[in-house]
Amino acid sequence: MNIFRPQKPYEFRPPKFQPILAPLLQKLSERLMREKFKIRNITVEGDGELGRLAADGASLLIAPNHADHPDPHILLYAGKKHGLHFHFMAAREGFEKHQVSAFMLQRMGCFSVDREGADLSAVRTAMQIVQEGKYPLVIFPEGEIYHHHEKLDDLNAGVATIVLRASGKVRSGKRCCVVPAAIRYRYDEEVESTFSERMDVLETRIHWKPRPELPVVDRIYRFGRGMLALKEEEFLGHAQTGNLVERIADLQESLVSMIEDRRGAAAAGLSVPERIRWLRGRIRGKLIDRESRPSQDEEKQMYDDLDTIFLAAQLYSYPGQYLRDEPSFNRIAETILKLEEDVLEKGTYPAPMDANVRFGKPIDVAEFMKEHGLDVKSAVNPITRCLSERIQEML
Repeated sequence: MNIFRPQKPYEFRPPKFQPILAPLLQKLSERLMREKFKIRNITVEGDGELGRLAADGASLLIAPNHADHPDPHILLYAGKKHGLHFHFMAAREGFEKHQVSAFMLQRMGCFSVDREGADLSAVRTAMQIVQEGKYPLVIFPEGEIYHHHEKLDDLNAGVATIVLRASGKVRSGKRCCVVPAAIRYRYDEEVESTFSERMDVLETRIHWKPRPELPVVDRIYRFGRGMLALKEEEFLGHAQTGNLVERIADLQESLVSMIEDRRGAAAAGLSVPERIRWLRGRIRGKLIDRESRPSQDEEKQMYDDLDTIFLAAQLYSYPGQYLRDEPSFNRIAETILKLEEDVLEKGTYPAPMDANVRFGKPIDVAEFMKEHGLDVKSAVNPITRCLSERIQEML
C-alpha cells in the first residue's frame, strides 16, 4: 500500500476506449509485466465459459481478488484470447499522479472512482457498461492491495450492488452475470537469494544493525515488532506487550476510534475497513467542500487524520500469523515486498514470477435471486458472500 494525498477536488475520468490503440496498449502492458514485474509465465483457467457468455452478448462483471499491482495487466492478457476488451473501475489516485498515465488508462477503457466519496459518476458508468454488455467490466471488490496472494480480504458490497441494479435494465433475453476470479502469483525459488539483502536495507533504514545470521522469518517478525513498538509509542505513549496479533488489532482499533471521536462514527456493526472508508470519505468531503473551506489549521489536522487512518489500513494488511502459519518462500516474498512499500515507499520485484488467473462459475443474477427468493436489495449481501467463498476456494 502506498500513501497518496489528493490535494485537488476530485474530477471524474470517464473511459475513452479506442479499439485502434488496443494492440499497442496490449504490447505496452505485456512489456511492463515482463520488465517491471518480472512476470515469466501466465496460465489462464476457466475462461471458456467466460468467452461463450461474452459471445452470446451477456452482461458481465468480473470480480477478482486484488493480490498485487500487475493484476490488471494479467486480466488484459487473459481477455486477449477471446478478443475481450475488459474495462476497469480504477482508483482515482492512478489518474492523478501523471497526465500520461491518465491518458493511457482512459484509452484502455479505465474510469476513475473516488473510493471514499459517493462517486455517482463512477457508479452510473459501471452500471451502463454492464447494462450494455459490449465490454466485460472488472471491479476489484477488495478495494486495496494487501499482498495476501493466498488469503482473500473483506469484499466491498459495491460490486454486488452495481451488478444487481444493472441487471434490471439488461436487454430482454440476455443474461447478466458476475464472474468470480482468482489471481495467484508464485515466485521463482531464486527470490530466496534476495531476502537477506532486502532485510539489510529495511533494518538499516530504521538505524538497526543488519542481522543476516538470523533466519529470515525471525528477522521479519523482529523487524515488525520493532516498527509496531515505534507506532505504539507514537500514538499510545508506550509500547504494548503480549501477543503480536492482539497488539496489531488493539493499535488499529485505537487509531480508528481516535479519529471517530473527532470526526464522528459510522453505522454500528461495520468492519474496520468499512469504518476506514467511511472516515476517509467524510474527511475528504470536507477538504474539497467549495462552499465551506477549512482553515489552514483545520486542513492540516484533516490530513494528519488521513495519515492516521492510512496507518490503520496498513496494520490491517498484516494479519499477524499469516507468515508463521506457513513460512513458504512465496509468503516471505509477499511480506518483504509489503514492508518495502510501507517503509521504503517502493516495493521491488527482483525475481521472476509465474501468474495464474482462474475464472470461476458465473453467478447469473436473475437465477440467483429467483432461487433464493431475493430482490435487488436483499440479494446484495448473499451475492457478496457467494463471491467471497468462490474466490477463496480458487485461491
